[in-house]
Amino acid sequence: MRILQIGHNWRVVGGSDAVLLATSGLLEWAGHEVIPFCLAHPDNLPSEYARFFPRGADTARPRPHDLPRYFWNREAAAKLSRLLDAAGPVDVAHLHIYHGKQTPAILPVLRKRAIPIVQTLHEYKLACPVYTMERAGHPCSLCLDGSTLNALRHRCKEGSVLKSALMLAEFHLSRLLGDVRLIERFICVSDFQRRVMERAGLPAEKLVTLHNFGRADCPEPAAGHDGYLLYFGRIERLKGLPALLDAVENTRWRLLIAGDGGWREALVRRIGGMENVEYLGFMGGDALRRLVARARAVVVPSQWPENCPMNILEAKALGRPVVAARIGGIPELVRDGIDGILFRPGDVEDLRRALAENERIGFSGLSRQARRGWEESFSPAAHLERLLAVYAGARRAAKAHPPPARGASHPGRGKAGKPGGAQGAV
Repeated sequence: MRILQIGHNWRVVGGSDAVLLATSGLLEWAGHEVIPFCLAHPDNLPSEYARFFPRGADTARPRPHDLPRYFWNREAAAKLSRLLDAAGPVDVAHLHIYHGKQTPAILPVLRKRAIPIVQTLHEYKLACPVYTMERAGHPCSLCLDGSTLNALRHRCKEGSVLKSALMLAEFHLSRLLGDVRLIERFICVSDFQRRVMERAGLPAEKLVTLHNFGRADCPEPAAGHDGYLLYFGRIERLKGLPALLDAVENTRWRLLIAGDGGWREALVRRIGGMENVEYLGFMGGDALRRLVARARAVVVPSQWPENCPMNILEAKALGRPVVAARIGGIPELVRDGIDGILFRPGDVEDLRRALAENERIGFSGLSRQARRGWEESFSPAAHLERLLAVYAGARRAAKAHPPPARGASHPGRGKAGKPGGAQGAV
């Protein structure tokens, strides 16, 4: 197959980029051809298609011309068309995050060429105008269960009325332009996320659950451990770090923390005088893997509804038990009492109970089951088989609903070929 992979970056800047590149590598390993379509940037990985990469709106330092580009990127549509002319036939287009950069302007280009479209949902964009389902440091579902005007009423984007209004406008305009209607399959990375999208009004027949997968080059797990508990990931309050610190304070448990984020300075102040807690700063690559591979357990204490956190998959691939909060998609990854222990999010006493239960059950059994669970459900081989099945389903759906004949009016465009109309809303 020839697969178009579309996302913001052809390099790792965030989690969605890592998944895009890992998926591309997995497909190429299996003999498929990957054609990337990402944003132009000097730090991108090499690609023969880089000359077709468009610019996106600069949302960090916006200028007047960035506003229309944020809603409808004409350059992205034109360059995608030229890429497809040069590359030849494509079997499937796999979208990752494209809103605000390539924008829905690329969807009619793909639809016109009868290319089936699949999108992996890395966040809650199609249910929450600001993507996060978070408000003032707490999980939020007001827009999901009521009006999306709540995003403006509560200034959900960085406390700014203007930024919240822009994101709300982009949310609704994208819906009108086909960000649901023109896509055959949505990959939800947890059953929890799939249920959220159903509540948001997305057609159930377009939604499929496919969890993320762990890295391909995982060695056999170490038989022992060095006795420490490990948290690695973003340093934020909603990741549950305050509760974790409270749980291990004045105990014999040794905790190592690796990562960076907005709560870093508060973390450093909080652990002052805590001799059993050490903050290692940001770590990555082989150094982080070695750290994970020698942990007694990895702790994931999130108080935000995670979908499919990669730190759990990394831990399981290396045979590390996981002590994790029972929230979002996490219970789909950790089998309570088998390869880890679950606890009530934010409940310090229940977290202490979970840490003690992890010790009581014993490392070897939990470790063996963690690795086995990864191999059966979250390994690259398991993921590839299910991903190809999703592509096949998207191709069947596209054949059942071919694009309009040349010259026919497009349901998401006005007479002059510009964005318009009110069709396609879900």
